[in-house]
Amino acid sequence: MSRAELSGKIELMQESITWMGKARMKAEARGDKEAYELYSEKISAMRKELDLLKKERSMSEYDKDETSYESATYTERDDGLYLDGDVVEEDTTEKEIEPIIDDSVIGKLKASVEIPEEFKFKDNMTFYTMLRNIFRNKYILITGPSGCGKSSLGKILADITNKPFHQFNFGDSMNPAAKLLGDTKYNQEDGTWFKPSRFVSALQDKAGSFIMLDEVTRDRTGDLSNILMPVLDGQRYLALDESDDADIVQLNTNVFFFATANIGREYLGAAHDLDRAWKDRFTGGIYELDYLPQNKEQELIEIRVPHVSEDDARRITEFAKKIRDLYKAEELNVAVSTRMCIAVAELVVDGMTLLEALKHTVLPFYPITAGDDTDRVKVIQAIQSMGD
Repeated sequence: MSRAELSGKIELMQESITWMGKARMKAEARGDKEAYELYSEKISAMRKELDLLKKERSMSEYDKDETSYESATYTERDDGLYLDGDVVEEDTTEKEIEPIIDDSVIGKLKASVEIPEEFKFKDNMTFYTMLRNIFRNKYILITGPSGCGKSSLGKILADITNKPFHQFNFGDSMNPAAKLLGDTKYNQEDGTWFKPSRFVSALQDKAGSFIMLDEVTRDRTGDLSNILMPVLDGQRYLALDESDDADIVQLNTNVFFFATANIGREYLGAAHDLDRAWKDRFTGGIYELDYLPQNKEQELIEIRVPHVSEDDARRITEFAKKIRDLYKAEELNVAVSTRMCIAVAELVVDGMTLLEALKHTVLPFYPITAGDDTDRVKVIQAIQSMGD
């Protein structure tokens, strides 16, 4: 082959090795050892072939005439051997720079997983540290106002990590023990018997469940934290005291817990902070998820509601910011959530005017209480300020 042909082949080989390297990192990030080893073998073989091609290219200049190299004299240079008397052209082609590879867990995750379009973060590192915690099996607790996307985030992370998703909401239960452990049943044929809960099945899922404990601060019985303490700490077991044999359920080694909590003055039964011992169980950290900045919230609305106009999405987020500023100044008791903004956008797309959609979606959260309409009047004024 000519030198030009060899150079072309070398370039293609280098690109292939770079692509294989990225594929190998993705395989390692998802724990696919077989694919990782296969890519490693291919990369090793391709590098050997690349070295041979480079040597062949450096020697190819000797074939340009019929000179007998046994009797010829030549000069050695850094880039090969050259016959004395030859005109040597400098190779002006740019050397390919080897890519700098971040071999850390977070670096590999950044190289193999893209930020999901359906969710927005103030800081993208938040997303990658969450993935790192799932990889290391360090449990996560997310706090933040209602409607800012905590529950949606849990489902997205479960999908990305290919874990079976199980959601348990504790805002709708006055008996968390039955939801976590199970219940005693009775029929005439079998008499009294104990039926384990769906939670028990999730703990034992061989695929390694992604378990979302939603609205953990809504439990007013105190049973939730007492039952889950040995589940979330190093003991990793669940005691079924009500079962016939008082069984002990051991957790699958890959089960992961993702908890959410609403903390604040507007949440019934959730104004208190979390217990310190409860917080310590979430070794992946406690993430305070707030509402997005206006520009990112606008982007999110446009993604979730594809047919909404850019102008309407902007005006919806402007309204939300006004209400949230009043809430932060303690002039209102309730803020406008991202979930409410998306609902407004959907109504606008379906034919409502922006003002009608805002009134329909937002005003029910500001009722007249004991003749006091202060909050409602302020919200109506904010709606009217948005124009037609």
